[in-house]
Amino acid sequence: MKRYWLFLFLWGLPCWLYAHELDDFLQGLQTLQAQFEQILYNEKGNVLEKSQGKMYVQRPNQFHWEYQKPYTQLIVADGKKVWIYDEDLEQVTIRTLDKAVGKTPAFLLSSNRDIKEDFFVNRLPTSGQAHSTRFELVPKDAQAQFDSMRISVRGKILLGFELVDHLGQTTYITFTQVKRNKKLKPELFIFMPPAGVDTIFENN
Repeated sequence: MKRYWLFLFLWGLPCWLYAHELDDFLQGLQTLQAQFEQILYNEKGNVLEKSQGKMYVQRPNQFHWEYQKPYTQLIVADGKKVWIYDEDLEQVTIRTLDKAVGKTPAFLLSSNRDIKEDFFVNRLPTSGQAHSTRFELVPKDAQAQFDSMRISVRGKILLGFELVDHLGQTTYITFTQVKRNKKLKPELFIFMPPAGVDTIFENN
């Protein structure tokens, strides 16, 4: 199914060229909003978990990631800190932005950093989605949460992510109703813990 000859050809091209192509997608990105579906597979390809929700991103370093089904969880970043609110547990965890985000999709979409500072970038063969472009990003940081991250785009439209972790598990995130550079409400990136919930501060 994979075209290995094409992989070999692409491997011979410079990493900075693909980073430049991905920069073209990210260039001019100010805000992004979408509905998402997330599916987690184990190393054998069996489905472990399905979830869905909505997300909002505003550069630099602000995002609102809300899981709605089958459970509710809200993750809000204001540019410096991240609040993770588990409604069922009645608990809020507060972390510094760099410790909470790592080299994740939220980091890639919300950060203004040069991609080459954090990732090795390679372009992959196109998938079945017409006119889509796929990139593979390998974190330079050995402590990153994922071994690799793939992003699929069509022009300026974000289609999805594929993340492979250290256990061989793969997470697929697909986006629909994507809107780029639409004005977002400032309160999306502000979180006030509800009364009575437990608050945990994590600095490490």
